Amino acid sequence: INVSPTAWMAFTFPFNMTGHPAASIPCGWTNDGLPIGMQIVGKRFDELTVLQVSKAFEEVAPWQDKRPNFS
Repeated sequence: INVSPTAWMAFTFPFNMTGHPAASIPCGWTNDGLPIGMQIVGKRFDELTVLQVSKAFEEVAPWQDKRPNFS
């Protein structure tokens, strides 16, 4: 995968600066078998809601037994 090692910063920087809680969770797979992530962002100081939404999504879309296909 040809991606800059700092490409992720554009997605996390605004929330780090404003104090909004955020979580990144797996949400699917590309046609090539690579994982796709979803970022959940909440109101400032509302970490509990971000964690609850993350947990609810993972319960209806389990992924823990899946692994990327690198072959």
